Amino acid sequence: MKADAVVDARYKSCPGPLLALVNTVMRSKPGQVIELLATDPAAPNDVKAWASHVGHRVIKVEKENDTYHIYLEVLG
Repeated sequence: MKADAVVDARYKSCPGPLLALVNTVMRSKPGQVIELLATDPAAPNDVKAWASHVGHRVIKVEKENDTYHIYLEVLG
């Protein structure tokens, strides 16, 4: 999947990956896709909970070796 921005938050513990993602989302436009790279096992659930709370959409979560690839679409 092609992302408009990639946030590399590997080897950061909670809440580091989510904070890094939020920073990028704040500078993004609706419709853009952001890929978050994270090794924190809590990151997928944290991102899903945050996204549903603020109105963005998690498109896909994949795990490759020890890294999660979390794709988020920025909405409104």
